[in-house]
Amino acid sequence: MRTNDNGQMIILMGIILALSVFAISVLSADIINLESAIIIERSTSILKEFSNVKEAFIRSMNYNLANNVTIKNNANDEPILIFKGDPKGIAENFTKTRDQIYTLQLQYHNIFDAKLNRCWYSHMPNENRIYYISATLSLYDGKTYLSEDILFSIIC
Repeated sequence: MRTNDNGQMIILMGIILALSVFAISVLSADIINLESAIIIERSTSILKEFSNVKEAFIRSMNYNLANNVTIKNNANDEPILIFKGDPKGIAENFTKTRDQIYTLQLQYHNIFDAKLNRCWYSHMPNENRIYYISATLSLYDGKTYLSEDILFSIIC
């Protein structure tokens, strides 16, 4: 009496084929998730946020110091705003501006810090003074730390 094992071999090959298809689909899903995680990680850089913070810090310093705003016309007869402030409050307004931006950055889970390095002035021909402010700004998001020394001017 002869037995025919062909049916069992076909079933065994079907099971092996099904398991290999399942294994390949699991591996490819993991690879796809890994690539998307890398893309998301790259897109969350704080470099652009840091450049926005620098610009906002300089503008906020100008606005916080301003106690006199005038409108003058430029050479093209277009109105421009002139902010003039009291230079005695530079250190106090620096701290105020730092605290404001620190609070705003905490909402985005970033830690902001600023340090006033130096402040000096020069005279302009129309008897105004230009104050130069040297500061170090830094931003940290838990992974990346960015820091830069900046120099900006304020007319008082």
